[in-house]
Amino acid sequence: MNKKFLPAAGIIIVTIILVTINELTELTFIKDYALIFIIAGMLFGVWLTKIAEKSKEKNK
Repeated sequence: MNKKFLPAAGIIIVTIILVTINELTELTFIKDYALIFIIAGMLFGVWLTKIAEKSKEKNK
């Protein structure tokens, strides 16, 4: 698996969730902190990649 896939997937998923919440509600919290949530999604994807690599090495 490409090392860049899970961080990119994290960004895409978080962005879709934020856009959906922004369009369907009147919450200003999402607009104020959207960039922080997108960066957190990327870091979550990086963390998942590291876990996947560790488990892959452990199973060898």
